Amino acid sequence: MSGRIYQEDSYQTSFEARVVDIFKHEDGYAIVLDATGFYPESGGQPSDRGTLGGLQVVDVIEQDNHILHLTPDKPGFGIGTQVEGRIDWQRRFINMQQHTGQHILSQAFLSKLNARTVSSKLGIDHSTIDVDRLDLDWQHLADVERLANSIVYEDRPVKIYEAPAGEVEGLRIKKPLKRKVLRIVEIDGFDKSPCGGTHCRRTGEVGLIKILRWEKVRDTSRIEFICGRLAEDDYFWKSRFIVELAQELTTKDINIPAQIRNIMELTRQQHNRIEELEAKLVCFEARQLEEKIEHIKDIELIVSHLREKDASAIRAFALELTSKPRRVALLAAGKERVHLVFSRSMDLDLDMRPVIAVACEVLGGKGGGRPEVCQGGGRKVEAVAQALESARRQLISVLG
Repeated sequence: MSGRIYQEDSYQTSFEARVVDIFKHEDGYAIVLDATGFYPESGGQPSDRGTLGGLQVVDVIEQDNHILHLTPDKPGFGIGTQVEGRIDWQRRFINMQQHTGQHILSQAFLSKLNARTVSSKLGIDHSTIDVDRLDLDWQHLADVERLANSIVYEDRPVKIYEAPAGEVEGLRIKKPLKRKVLRIVEIDGFDKSPCGGTHCRRTGEVGLIKILRWEKVRDTSRIEFICGRLAEDDYFWKSRFIVELAQELTTKDINIPAQIRNIMELTRQQHNRIEELEAKLVCFEARQLEEKIEHIKDIELIVSHLREKDASAIRAFALELTSKPRRVALLAAGKERVHLVFSRSMDLDLDMRPVIAVACEVLGGKGGGRPEVCQGGGRKVEAVAQALESARRQLISVLG
């Protein structure tokens, strides 16, 4: 691969090149050219998209020093053909904004907080940098963001050139350099770093740089950010959301966080109250089920089909009933599918798993769990009475 047009001019959106190879690649085809304007995915930057000889280019990768243009369709042209390539400019420019913005942000972290960028990843919806500092807070991020955007507002030139590695001073690097000749991206008077990606000509083209959030990842802090058009889109939907929410709550935009916290606290209190009432209801309904107690030797057995309940409800009933000593509960629920919960008191030496297995076999289903409590079921709703009776008999047999 000789010509990398994207490194010479990131703004060139069309080019002509000769096809030097075509071969099958996974579910599609790979096309190799003698020169290309398509940026291959590398260095944390996503690849370009577009068309090549009228074919959709769905990905661009570098393999064995060759750039592969991947397409799902079989090319209608052959090796040696001159084809036209067209770059998806909107995607390319967004990538240029994110990548140039990343250089600015990384240097801003270094300048303000002495936090060095150890890795970066650019995406089509957001990007991240990992910095070697863990004690970050919102004020730190505000200071870094303000410096980064001041560089944008100053509309500084971005220069790209090649230079011998040993002759360039003041480089910001993530890892030791291996190449003897470097491609340098220099933001006038602010940042200088080796990079093979596509970048804007001036910092003003980057647009707003916005830090979204951060999290700790091992021994680094991962900063999520967006630039330019992505930041505009993000601001629009968030602004619309806040305005609509403020209108619904009849308050000012600035009061929304406090209102939301109040609503969350009220919801938490109501949830706790509901749990208390549900627990009382379970106790009340469990007392009603105790009217069906059958005494087998010195054990109290409760067998019931609660058609209108669900699996979680009968589990709560079963556990409540068997919280008392020397009890067994065989409960079923459901209309379209039968749910079973079989439970016994902790003071009984009984394994409920063989008991529920008998019932599930009748229902055409499966079940399992622990010796003290099991769950299962099946689809034969019409056989629920037979299943419970089979389980009852199995239990009596086990009790001798």
